[in-house]
Amino acid sequence: MQRPDVPTTAQAGGSMTEGGEPSAALEGEQIQLLLDALPALISYIDDEERYRIVNRAYERWFGEDRVSLAGRHVREVIGDSAYAAVKPRIDAVLGGQPQDFESRLVYRRSGRRHVRIQYIPHFGASGEVAGFFTLVADISEQKRAEEARRFLADATALLDPVLDRDTSYRRVAELAVTSVADWCSVHTIEPDGALRARVIAHADPAKAELVSRLAERSRIPPEAETPLHEVLHGGPGRLLSEIPDSVFAGVARDAEHFAALRALGCRSAVIVPIRGEECVLAALTLASAESGRTYTAADLAFAEELAQCIQVALQRMRLYDMARDAEAEARRRFLAEQEARRAAERAAQRMAGLQRITAALADALTCEAVAEVAVDQGAAAAGAYAGSIVITAGDAIECLKAVGYQPEIVERFRRMAASDGLPLVDPLRTGAPVWLRTRKECAARYPDFAATALTSTTSSLCCLPLLVQERPIGALGLSFAEPRPFDHEEQEFLLALSRQCAQALERARLHEERAAIIERERRVALENARLYREAHEADRRKDEFIAMLSHELRNPLAPITTGLELLRMSTGDRGDRGDRDDSQILATLERQVKTIVRLVDDLLDVSRITRGKIELKRERFDVGAVVETAVESVRTLLAQRRHELALSVEPGVLVHGDRVRIEQIVVNLLTNAIKYTNPGGRVSLSCAASGGDAWIRVTDTGVGISAELLPRVFEPFMQARRTLDRSQGGLGVGLTLVKRLAELHGGRVEAMSAGPGEGTAISVWLPLAGASADSAAAPSTEIPRSGAGALRVLLVDDNVDAAEGLRRILQLHGHTVAMAHDGPAALEAARASKPELVLLDIGLPGMDGYEVVRRLRAEPELRGSYIAAVSGYGQDQDRRRSREAGFDAHLTKPVATAQLLALVAEAAPRG
Repeated sequence: MQRPDVPTTAQAGGSMTEGGEPSAALEGEQIQLLLDALPALISYIDDEERYRIVNRAYERWFGEDRVSLAGRHVREVIGDSAYAAVKPRIDAVLGGQPQDFESRLVYRRSGRRHVRIQYIPHFGASGEVAGFFTLVADISEQKRAEEARRFLADATALLDPVLDRDTSYRRVAELAVTSVADWCSVHTIEPDGALRARVIAHADPAKAELVSRLAERSRIPPEAETPLHEVLHGGPGRLLSEIPDSVFAGVARDAEHFAALRALGCRSAVIVPIRGEECVLAALTLASAESGRTYTAADLAFAEELAQCIQVALQRMRLYDMARDAEAEARRRFLAEQEARRAAERAAQRMAGLQRITAALADALTCEAVAEVAVDQGAAAAGAYAGSIVITAGDAIECLKAVGYQPEIVERFRRMAASDGLPLVDPLRTGAPVWLRTRKECAARYPDFAATALTSTTSSLCCLPLLVQERPIGALGLSFAEPRPFDHEEQEFLLALSRQCAQALERARLHEERAAIIERERRVALENARLYREAHEADRRKDEFIAMLSHELRNPLAPITTGLELLRMSTGDRGDRGDRDDSQILATLERQVKTIVRLVDDLLDVSRITRGKIELKRERFDVGAVVETAVESVRTLLAQRRHELALSVEPGVLVHGDRVRIEQIVVNLLTNAIKYTNPGGRVSLSCAASGGDAWIRVTDTGVGISAELLPRVFEPFMQARRTLDRSQGGLGVGLTLVKRLAELHGGRVEAMSAGPGEGTAISVWLPLAGASADSAAAPSTEIPRSGAGALRVLLVDDNVDAAEGLRRILQLHGHTVAMAHDGPAALEAARASKPELVLLDIGLPGMDGYEVVRRLRAEPELRGSYIAAVSGYGQDQDRRRSREAGFDAHLTKPVATAQLLALVAEAAPRG
């Protein structure tokens, strides 16, 4: 590889060119002179890590002529330790990345230095890195000064005035070996003149055992002559740039001690005095070892400043001790004065305490609150350390409140008999107070109690009766830690306290009785309100559940229904060519889809009937015809379950009712019987006139109904226990709907079962309509043809299948249809096609149908369009909301063809 033209330090000679211009060699000499004048290391190193240019500073650092360094490898010049540290940086600059960093390096010959290094890559003519320029500045002194300042600040923060001297010395020593020394010691003079190391710390944890041994043998005899002696006897600080063996020999007590001192490897040290007000208190030694540091006069000045900080801290400690002693003396005097003042004020305090207790008892509305005031505040006012209050409870005595006693004592006397010989029981038996002034007096009167229950804390006690109209209702006991004389004044105070407690207890008892009556009435009212709220909330959740479920079921039913309509239209168009089997299949599919739709409507019907919002469309018809249609609806389910169906239908049983609703009754009864009968069972259906009613009875050989479930079988969502395979299915609303539809017709329902496994029979009675020749014709299945002219129609539905089915039906009737599947796309399509009729789903993603219709109504060119909502939500509030949003009509999914074409005809006049 061709190197760029970089002169080396060996190049010289030649001064001027023929034209009189300075030669390249002369310029090189001038640059070299400039580089040599700078104190920092400046060099050029090629891509093989060999020096090509070095300045004279290298001679001062490494002790070799700079010319001899040219061509030598960096590792050889600066040494292995320094090279290992900078090698990653060299690799980075040879990769083209400039480097600027600081580091502590141990150089060959020049030792440890803190340096700032800059590497600048030199790019060749073709862009490759041919080498790099280096600039190395020694910032050791700057860093040392920074560390010294930081160390002094940290040491000052550590010297808390509440510490003792040895703790302060130890903290400074432990801090010193983290930055400014390899080991540190503090020596003091013993009374006999010997020296002792109070603290020795080392930076190397591995030498902790060695330091510990030195501390144990640290006593230096007074006759030794060492720098430590000089400093401790008032001499100035000492700088030992190099420590000779004579220093260790003067300190060592024997050969083993001398060897241990030498094992520390001390090379340099400074020793400074820590002075007190009148003498030198200690000597602080900072020494270097592994770091190889040589201390200078600057380090001595630093150590003296550190000693000054320690001296100031020790003065602060002395002042702190003086202040603390003065404060303790002042506190002792204050306490003595307080005790004398308390003795004079005790009587006044008793009266004030009684007034406070009286006021607190007036606010206590329960017996527990009265007991708490009496025991807590009464004990405090009387000067007792503990107290208790007991009340009569029938033939027994119960502890209402106790404080200050051990838990086992409280538990033992929580309930007592009136015959027990106890201090607290006697006032209830006699109505007189009990005064026990000493432990001896208590033991003489109540020996068993004193031997087993009187704690060592109690020196005297009193038990006071709580009298209401001279009748004891309880007792107040107080225990004192010191013997009490219970003089006349104190007895009057304590008896007044007991009278206040007795009156408060009686008042609280009457108040609790009244409060209990009020609370019972309040709970009854709250319970009634809760039951009402729960019922209201349950009804709301049920309506929401039904609306959501019907919406989710209607969405997939919409494309199925439309597809069946299209298939039937296709079969009808073929005429005679139509396959009869296909027609039967389509008819079956239509019936099953209608059944599913009817089930969805059943969910809504339960809610409508409950709220009284269902209307019957009455007509006169034969129940037998409805039974026949209902049986056909469940024919497939019968075949799947392999059941035998037995029919007994009396002709001419006429009712005046809603054909669809009565068909719902029969279908639901048959479906329940089929589902809850094991495969291969038998289902019977009977219909006859009986006593002025049309009687419909469905019987099965199925699982039956237990006696506890039978009375609730017609409640909403009530079902027998399901099997794991959920083979019965259903939502638990079928029989509820049967009962309520029958009642709407003026009829009734009854369920009977002998128990589980014994089958079930459900009967429905409906009023007869009387004889008539009229019968309702079966509803026509003919799909009407739209008589309206061709319209421009926009279909908007995120259910692509549903939209596609409606599009095909509309196109078969000659209408032009555009489609969109979300709100923004609907707006764009409407502006482009100017539709005369818009069929708009409400539940669109991103922008719902309500927002879309509002925006369409805001368009001047679209205000005349007929806009109909097409949604799975079909309850009254849904229709009201769509009308308020601006829809002209509301269709509920699935949309039948006849319903769709009727809507088209209504929209046609606007086209």
